[in-house]
Amino acid sequence: MRKHIPLLLILLLSALLRFYALGASSLWSDEGNTWALTERSFAQIAVDAAADIHPPGYYWLLKLWTQLGGHSAVAMRSFSALAGCLLVWVIYQIGTRLSPALPKDGRLTWARHTPALLAAFLAALHPLQIYYSQEARMYMLLALEGALLFWALLALIEQEQQPPAYPPHGRRWLWPAVGFVLAGSAGLWTHYSFPILLGAAGATYLYYWVIYKAGQRRFKLLARYMLINLLIVASYLPWLPIATHRLLNWPKGGESTPIFTALAFTLRTLALGPLRNTTELTWPLLMGLLPLLGAYSLWRAAQRHPRKGLDIQFTALVLWLGGPILVMFGLGLFTEAFLKFLLAAAPAWCLLSAAAIMHFYDAPLLRTAWFAIATTAAVAVALVALPGYYTDPTARDNYAGAARYVQAVGDPQTDLIVLDAPGQQEVWRYYHVAIPTLALPQQRPADAQQTIDALTAAATDRHSIFALFWATDEADPQRLVESWLDQNAFKGIESWQGNMRFVNYTLGAELTCQSFDKPPTWHNQIQLRGWCHTARTSDQTSIGPVAAGQVALIQLQWQSPILQQHAYKVSLQLLNERNQIVAQRDSEPAGGLRPTTTWKPDETIIDNHGLAIPPGTPPGHYQLIAVLYDGETNTRERLGNALDNDDVLVLGQVEVSRMESAIPLAVIPMQHRYNAQLGPVQFVGYDAYKQGFRHAPEQHLEPGDILHVTLYWQAPSPLPQTWPANLEFVMRLGHEELRAPLASAAYATAQWQSGEFVRGEFDLLFDGLSRRPTIEIGNNSLRLEPLP
Repeated sequence: MRKHIPLLLILLLSALLRFYALGASSLWSDEGNTWALTERSFAQIAVDAAADIHPPGYYWLLKLWTQLGGHSAVAMRSFSALAGCLLVWVIYQIGTRLSPALPKDGRLTWARHTPALLAAFLAALHPLQIYYSQEARMYMLLALEGALLFWALLALIEQEQQPPAYPPHGRRWLWPAVGFVLAGSAGLWTHYSFPILLGAAGATYLYYWVIYKAGQRRFKLLARYMLINLLIVASYLPWLPIATHRLLNWPKGGESTPIFTALAFTLRTLALGPLRNTTELTWPLLMGLLPLLGAYSLWRAAQRHPRKGLDIQFTALVLWLGGPILVMFGLGLFTEAFLKFLLAAAPAWCLLSAAAIMHFYDAPLLRTAWFAIATTAAVAVALVALPGYYTDPTARDNYAGAARYVQAVGDPQTDLIVLDAPGQQEVWRYYHVAIPTLALPQQRPADAQQTIDALTAAATDRHSIFALFWATDEADPQRLVESWLDQNAFKGIESWQGNMRFVNYTLGAELTCQSFDKPPTWHNQIQLRGWCHTARTSDQTSIGPVAAGQVALIQLQWQSPILQQHAYKVSLQLLNERNQIVAQRDSEPAGGLRPTTTWKPDETIIDNHGLAIPPGTPPGHYQLIAVLYDGETNTRERLGNALDNDDVLVLGQVEVSRMESAIPLAVIPMQHRYNAQLGPVQFVGYDAYKQGFRHAPEQHLEPGDILHVTLYWQAPSPLPQTWPANLEFVMRLGHEELRAPLASAAYATAQWQSGEFVRGEFDLLFDGLSRRPTIEIGNNSLRLEPLP
């Protein structure tokens, strides 16, 4: 029993990492389709799958699974998590064959035990496998079936290599053959890409047959292998016509990708998976050297032990790993949508990485050292990739967060939800949002007039529209929905929630307009003839009050006496008392529909802007300014009638009030989320970037630059009796130190309410001595992430 303890611990670790926080991330669109299909009958699943790009096998199995555990996200994903754990065990079983030592007395020698344990450990921590083990889709099942296929193949070849007198020889090949048929049949019914693995397995057997087999049994063995494959094909005959039609009409997703870019993409995916919080990491890509070293070590071992069959294992693993990769290279499938194709190769990646230890077969000390290095590297990659994945609400498209936001601020009587891509309907239905929903366009290709008419009718008498944009290149390539909304409404909050873009539009506002005695004119002769806003103050000269989290509606009216040669952008900015940007909206006029290069002389251009006041903005009065700049060079255009070459036009004041209702923090854009207790207050997270580079937070900081930091806080609920009236924090960076109130001097903590979410804007000099800021409140401190 003791010899199995390491494997049991690895399997326990794999289960922990795959079942932990299984329901933390939102279901995304494809998982919503999975949920919808499992609610239908087996026959209806087959009918609907015939029109889809996947066969029905996974959906049938999952439907059986949900009969036991229900249809929740956790219940559906647990099927993939279990498959992921079983895959680790199968990888271990295959790993026991990665040695020249054959079992003599049933004991697990180091040569069979260590590579297998290392492969299983790498698989248990593998970010790509963990990610898809927590997704209610068929890809982890596909990887498991591929591993079972190769396990059965190697077992079959091993039995065929035994001499006829090897007891009990007889029919020992039968069970591996049955396993091969079952895995092959299940794989075909799971995904249309499974023939790639069947082809890799067939090429492996053909190599074995050519190199090793001679004599009278040679063609008998080949005929038997062909019969096994014919049984697999026969099991798939009922679906074969549908599969053929779907493959011949497969959506064209390929694109030309430079070879080194494609290689980097492949290595990053196999090392780190599709985890979005690791996009800037490069050192884990060194893990890509392990499979290369493993392949070399296995090949060298095969040269030293030519009759032990290691060349067969080498061939199997290289073809297993290379098959899916070669298909991706051949079809140019190097986009995020096709990442899952590499999952089928992930077991071979782990096995070849583990095989690298065979390079030190005859050197026990080096072998132990290499084992420690490989396991440490795997742990380091997991520690880098997984914590952010488990806590990031946008690890998958965050429909759950968008639904919570709409439920919190939306009104079924006055608001509307627009799904730009009808494929989002099922996942949105899963979250039961009680607000009218319209999915457009209703067909592909889109009928432009029908789409516009449907949107116009649905938007009548509505106040807010919450739009969810996903896969618009396929569903709405003409941008019919977004163009209509940009032209007829005021765009407010816009936030990427994974690959889904969530936008809040406001309609039907009564505006107060102002004209200029002398219209402001820029050096390019563009004039602002007037501007309109929602003035609810008594003097009608300022905007507001606008609650934090809501939108200030602003309309600009432009003219130009000449044709413009450059495409200019408009930047509306809200400044606090320290001239720090609190809110900003940059866009070409009319939401990009009327670039300045399309203006006719003296034509009046109506330019609607919804300036979203960020949630948590402290109440107070803020200055509203307008800036015009070249969209290509980002050079600001100077005002022609301004003094001192000024490039800023002051429009007026905006009064901001406290948030009217709580907003789910998961949908609030934030660079770094912490949710850590810091003294008596919750430190939610922060943004940090070079001053003026909010649009490019990765911009490198040089000594002497100003670091801008936005800090996000949440008051406890309820407020304790000892709640301080003027709580301050200290931030240190190198020799520089900033001590300030949490939000601003004008909004001390004495004014905060129970559970209130508040943000503060701050600047700090970067002296270059350290790139790791620390933040302190009293005796509590946190070390923040390194600056770029």
